[in-house]
Amino acid sequence: PNKEKLIELERHAKIEGSGIKIDSLIGDWTFLSVWKKDIEEEDTVFSSLLRIFSAKIKFNKDLSTENSPRLSVLASIQFGLLTIEFSGSGCLKGKQPLLPFVFNLIELKSGSNILLSRSLKELEEKEKSFFALIALEENGKWLSARGQGGAVVIWLKD
Repeated sequence: PNKEKLIELERHAKIEGSGIKIDSLIGDWTFLSVWKKDIEEEDTVFSSLLRIFSAKIKFNKDLSTENSPRLSVLASIQFGLLTIEFSGSGCLKGKQPLLPFVFNLIELKSGSNILLSRSLKELEEKEKSFFALIALEENGKWLSARGQGGAVVIWLKD
């Protein structure tokens, strides 16, 4: 989507909601672009770096929580043979909705070999990162969201 479409979609999501449900998020998403906080222009340098480093995010249903549906969240970037993975959990809240999440583990991998693994400190609810989900393209091919810092991110479904 272009700048005008992103602004229109975000306005609609704030008023009417985006209609995004947990099941529509499930899968692997590859980073496409990031737009600066005011959505005036794409941050081409940051977008290029994240594409070069194969930035991805993966959402799965957390089957251990039947009463309130939660997601497992895995974000990763790759440097040649090395991959840094952040894993944690999140849930959808509200009409837009918000996706607050927390990472509780970071791992450095070479292929499937774990070179380093560290648990991360559990954060208070108010300290959690979040995405305000803006829109999911009709065929589910792209997803847009505004991050905690104000930038808008767009992912493509793998």
